Amino acid sequence: METKQALLNDYSMGDMKLKNRVVMAPMTRSRADNPGNVATDLVAEYYARELRQA
Repeated sequence: METKQALLNDYSMGDMKLKNRVVMAPMTRSRADNPGNVATDLVAEYYARELRQA
């Protein structure tokens, strides 16, 4: 299989199913600074902005 095509194929890892193999590492710059380091609305906005730019 051609490498570029493999990146666009579905992929499963345990219970996680991805539409393709293109992923973004977590880079929220410590924006989950509330108790328990739970993601906030600011984190969701950050990832939404990154996805729109991709």
